[in-house]
Amino acid sequence: MFTVKGIDPTGRAMTFACGTDEQAMEKTWELKRRGFRDIMVLDPKGRELGAVAFERSLEIDWD
Repeated sequence: MFTVKGIDPTGRAMTFACGTDEQAMEKTWELKRRGFRDIMVLDPKGRELGAVAFERSLEIDWD
């Protein structure tokens, strides 16, 4: 399970559970659109990455 954490626009820390890496990536995009900051992703191995680093780690080919 992946966990996405961030600070909402009012300053509250919020955590969201995501079943797959794709869901976690989509959640980071959603939170950015909603004005969250300090978005982090915790992967099943316990590694914590910032949203941008997490997206890069997925090695998605956008072509």
